[in-house]
Amino acid sequence: MVKKITVKGAVQGVGYRPFIAEMGTKYGLLGCVKNIGAAVEIKVAGEDDNVQDFIDHLYSDMPQGAFILSVSVCDIQDEITELLKFNGVEIVESDSMDFTGDIPVFLPDIGICDDCMKELLDKDNRRYRYPLISCAVCGPRISILNRLPYDRANTTMDEFDLCYQCKREYLEGRRWYAQTISCKSCGPHWGFKQKIDPKFFNAFMNESGMKQAINALNKGLIIAFKGVSGYQLMCKPISDAATELRQIKGRESKPFAIMYPTIDDIKKDADVSPLEEKLLTSSARPIVLLRKKRNFPEAIDMNSAYIGAFLPASGAHRMILDETGPLIVTSCNKSDSPIIIKTREFVETFEQLVEGVYFYDRNINIPQDDSVMFVVSVDDIEEAQFIRRSRGYFPLPVTINTEKLGLGYENVPETILALGGDLKAAPAIACGDKIMPSQYIGDLENEKTLQLYRQTIDNFEKLFMKKPTVIVGDLHPGYHSTSFGKNKSENEAIPFLQLQHHFAHIYSVMAENSMIEAIGVALDGTGYGTDGKIWGGEFVYCLKSFHKRMGNLSNVKLVGADKAAKDAKSVARCYIHECVKRGLLSEEDGQILLKDETPMERQLINSALDNDVNTFESSSMGRFFDAVSALLGIENYNDYEGKCAVMLEKAAAEYKLMHPDKDIKQETITKLFFNNETFEPDPLSYFADLFTLSRSGNYRASELALYFHRNVIKMIVLGCIWMREKTGVYNVCLSGGCFNNRILLEETAESLINEGFSVIWNQKVPLGDGGISLGQAYYGLLKTRDDRLNRMEN
Repeated sequence: MVKKITVKGAVQGVGYRPFIAEMGTKYGLLGCVKNIGAAVEIKVAGEDDNVQDFIDHLYSDMPQGAFILSVSVCDIQDEITELLKFNGVEIVESDSMDFTGDIPVFLPDIGICDDCMKELLDKDNRRYRYPLISCAVCGPRISILNRLPYDRANTTMDEFDLCYQCKREYLEGRRWYAQTISCKSCGPHWGFKQKIDPKFFNAFMNESGMKQAINALNKGLIIAFKGVSGYQLMCKPISDAATELRQIKGRESKPFAIMYPTIDDIKKDADVSPLEEKLLTSSARPIVLLRKKRNFPEAIDMNSAYIGAFLPASGAHRMILDETGPLIVTSCNKSDSPIIIKTREFVETFEQLVEGVYFYDRNINIPQDDSVMFVVSVDDIEEAQFIRRSRGYFPLPVTINTEKLGLGYENVPETILALGGDLKAAPAIACGDKIMPSQYIGDLENEKTLQLYRQTIDNFEKLFMKKPTVIVGDLHPGYHSTSFGKNKSENEAIPFLQLQHHFAHIYSVMAENSMIEAIGVALDGTGYGTDGKIWGGEFVYCLKSFHKRMGNLSNVKLVGADKAAKDAKSVARCYIHECVKRGLLSEEDGQILLKDETPMERQLINSALDNDVNTFESSSMGRFFDAVSALLGIENYNDYEGKCAVMLEKAAAEYKLMHPDKDIKQETITKLFFNNETFEPDPLSYFADLFTLSRSGNYRASELALYFHRNVIKMIVLGCIWMREKTGVYNVCLSGGCFNNRILLEETAESLINEGFSVIWNQKVPLGDGGISLGQAYYGLLKTRDDRLNRMEN
């Protein structure tokens, strides 16, 4: 029997070819294995039973880190003469690449594996304390890639020639064909460049440099560190160092994450569930938000209920932490700018601000922040959620089950470029049955972030050889991403589609689950609506590429445009003013000042509302959370995105924890408007009720915070029941940044399940704006397919 086998999946960068060569030889087969771009191609000849057994095992047997999406087989009897010349199954040079109709599955950067960690700490091993240690199943991948296929010559390791011992290891053992193989003799140079005075630095190489870096950290100083996929800043988790680090980064109040040497060290400071431990110890090494066991200095966690914890991603991290203990480790960038990967930019921006920098001379091509995750529990089942999807997960694609979609979806020829939005930007490329979101890019208002955004889209075309035939962007006319898409469309004659923000949220959930029909609830801070107003509390229906807004929070007039997203106190004042205007609160109520509000601030906002100066209408659930947070005196300013909502959730969670058996009132005070077309809950009537309760003196702010959450949940459930009655659809998709709130997500999902719904939410991409490119791409695939079928029918 003579067969050609094409294996697709994560099969490059994990030692898959050596694995196949060894397995095929054990089965007595003759032939070869090679990379062919988006897949691995195997050609074998042998006894029929042996060949068939070999093929059968391809589905279940694979090296650590690999996963198989498909295995296709065809006869090549005419090649038997060539295959019989091989001695067993041999690895041959990679062939020319053909990505037509497909996206290659390439691996992300992989955290140090257990075997490499043992070697790193083993005094008798030749890679003892080698900070750049890696093997066939761990180490940098996408961050050092110059081009595909993944061979050493196509990475930034190309300039480092192997020593005699590494050459031998490259041909056998756990580093057989490991493209990042190196050691102290032949690998990148590394050390620590320490500041002596503002003009002079000393460079300490190898172990001497590591000791200098450790000494600086143990003195409470801040150093820079060249990580796997970008420069980082490090310091001890102490108040003075953390305060100075905030000043260096321009990071006012967002909590810092802490890197710990081992999982046992993390468990001393935080509760760790089984799934949280699995995430922490996974090859991706994400930051995981854990419930604290102890208090940290405010300069570190900013009074959050959680601490972001993670484990070393490289040998160098572990070598330092073994001598220093836990450290604050954060991206080396000014707030809102991308993480730095170039030495020159680091020198220009940070060199004078830190004690020194740990470095090595291997280039980084693609910047990636640490991924951030948290775990929710729905009906006692733990589920992992992304807040930021980046290092460790990019460039893994989301795979669409085209068979599940039905006739016509399996052979969509288009390549879709999805632009995402301007906040938490992460564009995506889609082709065939795969959608590949980029790493987290950031907010495009920052010029350097916008440059990285453009470079990332260029990489889709250059690195993955995918030139788009359709572009999908947001509806917002002022977005940088929209402008980019329109210009690219005009310059390259590519059709440009626009999809409203909240429909993109729901399509992203549908994409993860290969759905063509669903009702959805999208709750967030802002999204430009089809009516030119600001949406954010949306109840929608989607069928293939058709989508409809079925309901929404009633609009509330707000002041301040973009300022409203930060100033929760002004939003609460707008709510109070509108409540007084509608007779829901008295004139005397309208004169009561909010916490830290001045009479002048009150007067200015009231005057702006009365005279329609810089006002806009919004159905935003995010602004509703902000208004309630300020009303209850919990937090009144978002100096990082979502802070007011986070603190409102914290207060509610504390009350829930302290009073687990207390029955919080479940009735929805919100006036609900039902008619044949829309579901429109009114936030003002509910806000007025909360105002009255808060001023009665009978309730704690934390109790009313939980009361607010519970009634929002009830409102969502009522909206979904109404949509089900109208559509007959039982599948509910939840998306949008508001669902990063654990109480909201967990209790909403459980309540909907109790009402007989099948509840789905984002789990492969973030719930927030970092996931909308997935929805745009999926919509693009559905839309182009539907248009093609319509043309055929006509």
